[in-house]
This record gives sequence, C-alpha cells and structure tokens, in this order.
Amino acid sequence: MDPLFRHVVLPSVQPGLLAPLAQKAAEALKASKQTVAVFEATTAGLIQAALQAVPGASAYSTCGAVSYSPSKSAAVLGVEAIGAYNSKPTDGAAYKESKNLWTQSLARGKRLEIGSTWCISESGACGPTFNYPDVTKGFTSIFVSGPVEKGLFVESPHNDRELNMWGYTKLALDLLEECVQEAASLSLKRPAEDAASQMFSVKEDRFGGVEVEVPESSATPSAAAFDGDLRRALVSWQAAGKQGVWLKIPLCAGSLVGSAVANGFAFHHAKPEYVLLTRWLPETPSPLPKYSFTQIGVGGVVVNTKGEVLMVKERVSPLAQFQGSWKLAGGLADAGEDFAETVAREVREETGVQASLVGVASLRHSHGFRFGQGDIYVLVKLLAEKDEIQIDPHELQDAQWMSFEKIESLVTYDPKELLDGKVSENNLKMISNALFGSLIEGTLIPNSRGGKASVLYTAPKPAASAM
Repeated sequence: MDPLFRHVVLPSVQPGLLAPLAQKAAEALKASKQTVAVFEATTAGLIQAALQAVPGASAYSTCGAVSYSPSKSAAVLGVEAIGAYNSKPTDGAAYKESKNLWTQSLARGKRLEIGSTWCISESGACGPTFNYPDVTKGFTSIFVSGPVEKGLFVESPHNDRELNMWGYTKLALDLLEECVQEAASLSLKRPAEDAASQMFSVKEDRFGGVEVEVPESSATPSAAAFDGDLRRALVSWQAAGKQGVWLKIPLCAGSLVGSAVANGFAFHHAKPEYVLLTRWLPETPSPLPKYSFTQIGVGGVVVNTKGEVLMVKERVSPLAQFQGSWKLAGGLADAGEDFAETVAREVREETGVQASLVGVASLRHSHGFRFGQGDIYVLVKLLAEKDEIQIDPHELQDAQWMSFEKIESLVTYDPKELLDGKVSENNLKMISNALFGSLIEGTLIPNSRGGKASVLYTAPKPAASAM
C-alpha cells in the first residue's frame, strides 16, 4: 500500500447531527484562512454537507461533486481526470487498490484545478451488496491533498450501508482536521529550522523566473512535506510576479516527482541523474524553450591514396529497406564532440581505419526521426592513414574500398527497390559532392561560455581574380 495511506478499521458512528462531525476541521480551516474542495462517492455528499452545516462555512468552502464511479463521472469530473481509471479491475483486491490510486489522483488534480488549499477525495463501497464476490464488507479510500498529504484505507466490519456512510464521513473530516493542524504546526516551526534543512534551493534567473533545485542528499524529504513547501513557494512566486519555474529533482529524490506534477509542473527533460520540470505561472501560453529536439549524426567520406572511398554494410540497418546496402561509416555525436572527432571515432570503431579531417562536405537536415527528433547529418571528408580494414562484427557485415565508378555501378534509382548490395541515390550525391565539390573549412574560435573552443565552419574564400 502507498505509504501515504494508513489502514484503519471503521469506528461506530450513529447517524445524527452533521455540524459536530465537521466542527474541528471547520475551526482549523477558518483559523488558517484556508479553503477546501470535496469530491466524494460513497458518502454521497455527507462530507460537504457537514462542512456546510458549520456557521461561517463560506470562509472555507469552494466546490465539489458527488460521483458514483469513475466510469460514470466523465461529464462532471472531466475525461482527463478519469484517465486510466475507467477500466474494470479483475478482482476485489485490485478493485480496492484502484480506489487508493483514484482518490489520490483526483484530490491532487482537482486541488490544482480549483485552486483550493485542500481537497478531499473519497471513493469505496458501502454495501449491502458488492460487485465482486471476494468483497463482502464495506470499505473506502480517503485522500487529503494539500500542504500536507495523507490517506486512509478504511475497512468496515459490516455491510450496513448508512452506518458505513456516516463512519466514512467522520473519518474523512477527522483526517482533514489532522492535515490542517499538522500544516499549521509545520508552518510555525519552519522559520526556526536551519537553512541547510530546506527542501530546495532557489535562484532567480535573468528572465523573471526562478531555478529551483532539490539537493542530492541522503535524507530525501517526504512527498507531503515537499508538496507543502513547493505549494507555499508557488504562491510566493506568483505574488512576486515571477514567471517561469525550472525544477530540478535528482534521481535519489525521484519520489517527489509526483508532488511536482500535482502542483502543475510538466516534464521538460530527463537525464540518467535527474529530471527537470517546468511550470509557467502566468495565464498566457508558455514561451519557455523546449528541450533539445535535434540529434547530430556525422558520416565520413574516407578516401585512401588511390582515391577509393571506404564503404560499409551495417549488421542491422535502422530501416528494413536499407538492410544490406552499402553506405558511409559514421554515427551519432557524443556530447562535447566536434564533427571531425565524431566521424573519426566512428570510422575507427567500425572499421579500424585511422583518418584525419580534410573538410566538411555537406549537411542534410531531416525531421521525424526516433522519438520525434530532428536529424542533422554532417558529411565530412577524411584522408585514411592506411588501407587495412578490421571491422567490428557487432556493428558491420562488411567494409570495402571502392572506386567512384564501382559505387556508381551499384546505385539504384528505383525508390521501391530493396537496397541489399546496392548504394542509394542520396549516398551517391553526397559522395560525389565530397569528392568533386568545394569543402567547408573549420576554424577554431573562442567559446563565449568558456571551456572547449568552438569551431566556425565557413565556405572557402574565392581565389583572387586576375588583374
């Protein structure tokens, strides 16, 4: 069971006056000047009714709904809220477990959508009959989302419908009061805590936003405590007119990602050691830059002293149509590599041939590659130091030196023809340009961000005209 949920047995609660059930929760809400939204199912509106029965309820009331089941609630809760919870569980155990997932997701999502401080979500079964033969007594799941998050999974000793409804209502309101009081206690303690114990560091950027980072430490904060700090920070940033928020969560604190998403953050990108999320605070469309969406591939027209070109056959081609075709050696650039470094490494790893840069021959820009990435393919001309080939059998079937005439003889111009043993028309064009066209020259220039020098690629200067 999710650690945010406690497993409890339903206490005996007799039907009676509503206001006493909610009195403590209502007083805590009014004292903290906070608001609540209520989404209930088996309690059929009793939670909301009890809160409304306390004088002064307008100070903390927002809105809510009674929905019998996720599958019948799309019109009220929204299709997005229903999501994956529209499918029928296979048995009673799965049915009960699904309720914890449902109430947690609904409470978090609706709290964010409504803008209330707190949201209660409740869903279960009261009896006297049930949809699964292995469920014979009432149960419910209750989740409170807010600055503190807690849940209850409640099992009843009976299947008396009305008694269960009243018992669930009492537990839900008691849980709300517990969360509000705990949040108030944490708020009082926070200023006295050492700065090193803060959940995250904050740095303002040059564009009116903030960069937030959860530190890598052995003591990962609880999702509930993190959620409370993040929620308060968001209110503060909005009041200060901040705009974009960048939130970096290390892998060791991955359990906090759900809280960030519940507070309106969306994934920007992920690395092996962290995930970065963003949220745009204004109501306008977000102009925050997207993560890199273009990959760099480099191919090598490697030429030996005879003017022959190194051609290879991949062991497995990315597309079936190209299986067994002759192509140029090359591959994707690693971070920090220049074009020449990438292609020299790929040629060496695949064929054992050492080669040095002559110049950049051409560049192809394509779209719709793996994971929707764009692709920039840079063709580089290289001069081989020797002719000996030693292929990597994990990468290649074969590698050969070929004259331009032989390459031409293997070209197919039929786009429907399989390329096994052939050369594509596009490869011929690129090879021809590298052998007979002008090359782009690379010049090292200082990197304005420091570190490794940049390479500026320019067309060759035209020869001075004769006078």
